Amino acid sequence: MPWFSRYVELSLPRLWMSELVYFGNKTPIVGGTSLLRVAVVAAARRNQQPLISWGAILLKALALTSERYPELKRCYMPLPWGHFYEHPHCVATLAVERWGGGEPAVFFHQIGASEQKSLREIDRGLRWLKEAPVEAVGSFRRLIRLARCPPPIRWLIWRLALYGSGRLRSRYVGTFLLNSIPTRRGTTTQSMTTLATSFFYGAVGPNGDMPIQMFWDHRVMDGARAARLVVQLNAILCREIVAELNAGG
Repeated sequence: MPWFSRYVELSLPRLWMSELVYFGNKTPIVGGTSLLRVAVVAAARRNQQPLISWGAILLKALALTSERYPELKRCYMPLPWGHFYEHPHCVATLAVERWGGGEPAVFFHQIGASEQKSLREIDRGLRWLKEAPVEAVGSFRRLIRLARCPPPIRWLIWRLALYGSGRLRSRYVGTFLLNSIPTRRGTTTQSMTTLATSFFYGAVGPNGDMPIQMFWDHRVMDGARAARLVVQLNAILCREIVAELNAGG
């Protein structure tokens, strides 16, 4: 065995993920796990054909929750001095696994003002993200172009996007992240993200409970407020979302 490690160049997807983790590591993230009681939501969902994805359902529920909890529209901006920026509406960032750079890769896409869209419209958009060619999605192309830039240019773009303008950050980075847990018994123990709030949801159990994990920037929100936010999210799922599903989605 040689004494030195073999040099392997990072693929484009690994490159932007490594830099995302680098900048995300600067955010003081805390987290917790809860259960959403969604038996009535699951029953109403079964009446819609084709089925509306849980991703679309949670995305709209979180957007409606942001009207009562503006922390889902906020971020901490360190420059020119420490302050909060609140966007006019929430911008959800979705993690989508696609094939890119010769391997499975995680791409990110932003969807704004989901509270103004129907569940069926949101669901069609999510399906398109999974089925359309990678080159057809503007946010995916943007990540690929970023990874191809020389390192000094990439780092400058990252810093401008994250610290230069709250509006720019919200538009191109998002105000919260929504992702699914790929295995039924899987959990996420840590999150390194540049977003102020992240949600990871699992499969609905036989008793109608859905596990959800929430990670948040402690500068933007405290633990008690986060707990109340999850309660409000559950209430909106069982009230507004069920009503829309029963009305035809």
